[in-house]
Order: sequence, then structure tokens, then C-alpha cells
Amino acid sequence: MNIAMVHFRVGELDGVSLEMDKWKKVLEEKFKHEVIYLAGSLGRSDGISISEFSLDFVPGQEIRKAAFSSPLNKSQEKALEVEIRTLIYEIKPKILKFIEEYNIQCFIPNNMFSLPLNIPASLALFEILQETGIPTISHNHDFTWERTSYNPSCSLIKDYLDKYFPPKLPNIRHAVINSIAKDVLSDKKSIESVVVPNVFYFEEPDWVKDSFNSDVRATLNISNSDIIILQATRLVDRKGIELIIDVIARLNTKEYRKQLSSKPLYDGRRFTNNDKILIVMPNLVEDITYKNKLEKKCNELSVEYRFCNPFFAHQRSEVDNEKKIYNLWDIYSHSDFVSYPSLVEGWGNQFLEAVKAKLPIILYEYDVYIRDIGPLGFSTISLGSDLQKSAEHGLVTVSDERIKQAADETVLILQDNTLREKMVNKNFEIGLKELSITALGKYLNLLLSSL
Repeated sequence: MNIAMVHFRVGELDGVSLEMDKWKKVLEEKFKHEVIYLAGSLGRSDGISISEFSLDFVPGQEIRKAAFSSPLNKSQEKALEVEIRTLIYEIKPKILKFIEEYNIQCFIPNNMFSLPLNIPASLALFEILQETGIPTISHNHDFTWERTSYNPSCSLIKDYLDKYFPPKLPNIRHAVINSIAKDVLSDKKSIESVVVPNVFYFEEPDWVKDSFNSDVRATLNISNSDIIILQATRLVDRKGIELIIDVIARLNTKEYRKQLSSKPLYDGRRFTNNDKILIVMPNLVEDITYKNKLEKKCNELSVEYRFCNPFFAHQRSEVDNEKKIYNLWDIYSHSDFVSYPSLVEGWGNQFLEAVKAKLPIILYEYDVYIRDIGPLGFSTISLGSDLQKSAEHGLVTVSDERIKQAADETVLILQDNTLREKMVNKNFEIGLKELSITALGKYLNLLLSSL
């Protein structure tokens, strides 16, 4: 069967792109289907591009801005509707041409019907699916009601959200990534869905230091004895990165630095007064205002940091045999800890990456973690689940007691290799059993059978 996996963008380091790669792998290797990416931008992936699908498509951006801005009058609403319908009319023939050329027998749109990021593209795809009846699995990673930015500017947009995000068609099956979303989707839309949690490549070889990534610390101006706390998520304010800055600031106090230098670290390295504890952020910066707030907080608290996305991408490469581009797994193999202080997540891709990398994790217990992930038995250093708003920097924090407890446990895990190995190996075994590529095959088999 020829399957089209559709999104606004693919081949990037965002969670949706990464999860699409996993589905593609299982569908091709286990079920022997041919999977073709269809997206606005392809990043470093192969596929077919329809430019109007892109998040950078200017008319689509303008429509999104008008749809979720200040209220529109009747004249403005009518003009917006004409603009949307015009684009739908232009996009539909391109989708039909793609279906015919590649003999598409199944669609798997990702977030196309759950977030109105590009309304004309989503509606054009809906109309094609309605007209053709092609079997479809709508993979919904996020929903409008999980965000605060989707307040419709007029009744037209409200109607679109009600009818199309997500839609109810007999040829569409819906997949969600956590049980909270399943319950809310049923309550709000009377749409039943299947929970398919995010998974990871636990069956594949461990990420290790090798000849290609051996210089990644030097590239980032980080010494071998520095402690790297990896924040691998994109930079948006719901990632709660300020919480880990508080932890590092506590670790940088005289008391904790003295403890860290009192004996070797878990791998035999010695931490000295000249060494640093850094937060390293290799992923996309998607909120420059938030980045600036984090940078200001780091500077005020004397916390070392690296915003280093230009050095990382979906795949390794070398530019003109001079500048290396590492993949995300390269920095994991050189890190000592992973921070995952997200305030809101649909599931937790970077959490799974940390488990795969066999690294200890400091996290904030967001709702889905409490409901679906924590009960599996993972062992982590917790920042709790009670936020406090900080007037300073316009960021969030948790209690000083929680910060101190996290710092205490971090020092312990950094210095006790036996305890560290017990923690990370236990987490890995849980991930392998419950959230692996093999486990994904079972979920997809049920979905495909239902079509």
C-alpha cells in the first residue's frame, strides 16, 4: 500500500517530525508499505513539497494572523473567507495530482486536523479526503484547546474549528498520543480515538562517542571535565527551561561545588573550581522573546549556557569538509544529565531520548507524565508538579525546597555510578518493553486493521 504521511514540515528536530520518522520506519520495515512524505518544507528528508502547506507560506501566515487576532467585522470576515477559499481552490489540484502520480491509498496527516496552523492547507486536504473517501489515520499530537493562542476572530473561524479541527468523517480514524487527549476529544467532539504513545528506537545500538562526534565538546567550547546538562527540546516558553537554570544556579553555590569536587564523578572525571556546569540547548529557537529571557536569567545567576542549534541537524553532515553538523544523538553521548522541565507536553519525545541514552533525568511532572508515563515506573529527579509564578523575568519557578532536593539528588547521581547505572538501566528496560519501535508496530497494526 502507498501511504502519504502529511505535515506542514518534515525532516526537522521538532517532536512531530521525529515521530513521523518512527511511524515511517515501522510502516516500511514491518508492514512493507511504501511511505511518501508530503509537506510544505522537507528539511533534510526526501518527499514531495507543496509550498502552500508550509508554515512559512506568507498568505497562510496572514490568514492565521487574521483568524486569531482582534475581532473582525463582517466585511473583513467575508474577505478572509474569500482568501481562504481561493487558496483551497489552488491547493486541491496539487493534492489530486500527488494522489494520482504516486497511487496513494492511505493518508496519515499529522496535526493537519488538530492545529489550525495553515487553515487553507488543512481544509483543502479535508475536502479531498471527503470527495475521494481515501482511508485516513489522523495523527493528532496537539489540539487547539491545549493552547491559549487560538481564540477565533470571527464566527467563520469558530465554525472551522468546530467542523474541521478535528473533522468527523467515516473514512478517518483518529489517533492521539495520551489518554487525557482521548477523553477530551470524546467529550468535546464525540470522536472516538486510539491512544498511540510516542515511542523510541530502544532496539537500536547505543549512542556512543566516536570519531565524528569526539570533538563536539571542543566545538562548543566545553572542556572534558565540565558537566553538561542537556536541554534537548525546542525553545518555547512551555518547556519551562527556567526551572533547570534555578537548579544549576544552586549547584553553582560554594556548598555544592565543594561536594562535586570532593571525589571523582561517576565516570572518573574530576570536577574542579575551574570547571563549569552548563545548560546546552541544541534545538530550534522558536520563541526569541523567551530565549532572551532565559539568557538574561542565566547571566544574572552566572549560569553557563550554550544556544547551539546551528551545529545540529536531523542528520550528520560536513560543509565543504570544514564545518561539521552533528545530529542530536551526538550531544547526548557527551552529556551527563538531561533536563526535561516541560510544563505541558502531549507526550515527551526528549524524555524517551534521555531514557534511550541511559542518562538520568531532571523533570517537572506535567499532567501527561503524571497520568500516562510516570505510572510505568520510571525513576527520575522530580521538580514536583506545583508551579509558582515569578515576577522576575516573567518566568515560572518551583519552591526553593524542590530546587534544593533536586540539586542534592543530582550531586548524588553525578558521583555514585552504581546508583546511576541502576536508575538508567531500569528506565531503559521499561522503555524497551512499553515504548519501543516494536511496541509501535502493535499499535499501528490495530489502526491499519480498522481501516
